[in-house]
Amino acid sequence: MVGEVAALVPLFPLETVLLPGLPLPLHIFEPRYRELVRDVSAEGRDRCFGVIAVLAGSEVASARTDPSVASVGTLAEIVELEPHDDGRFDLLTIGSRRFRVIAFDRARSYLQAEVEWLEERDGEGPEHVPDVVSRLCVLYVRAVAGLGRRSLADDSLPADVLRLSYQVAAHLRLPNGERQQLLEAATAHERLARCQRLLRRELALLAGTRSLPVPPRALQLDATSN
Repeated sequence: MVGEVAALVPLFPLETVLLPGLPLPLHIFEPRYRELVRDVSAEGRDRCFGVIAVLAGSEVASARTDPSVASVGTLAEIVELEPHDDGRFDLLTIGSRRFRVIAFDRARSYLQAEVEWLEERDGEGPEHVPDVVSRLCVLYVRAVAGLGRRSLADDSLPADVLRLSYQVAAHLRLPNGERQQLLEAATAHERLARCQRLLRRELALLAGTRSLPVPPRALQLDATSN
């Protein structure tokens, strides 16, 4: 799943995991990240930077192996940019390609990294899993709708397994460590299998609280396929 080695990619460490295909709005106020936005949005640049998760709640330390930062991140493409008179920026970005950090570079005020791009593969798995995961996801989103999440229609999830794997991952309310594992999954089918286990777990927890309605069928859909 390793692609070509790229040039240096500017990095924005955040306490969030950006998934491919998902939007990420940002308000840029720190001087180093103002510089990053000015650099990547200059004429001839590609208006992209890497988002990498700070899993332990602290900025990147001195080495790639530092446990506070993930080694796999996602390229964020700027689709809307609004500058403010005081130098701040409001951005709307969308996740695109995944990458793995080869080496960090600290020559600028902001972090950069040499990266390798990760391939996106469907992989192999039981044919029924995408359909089961879609149905579990709909039931899950409906179950948590009372907590402020909007509902999800039965036909609103994509049929394509790669897009489905990322959209289901985005719907799950997870700590960053588990979301990062979904990002790093080698194939879409591997990601869907993990999503299936997590959806069952979360639905069982919701059912156990007795405060949210979880239909019994949510815990019975192809349970043997785990």
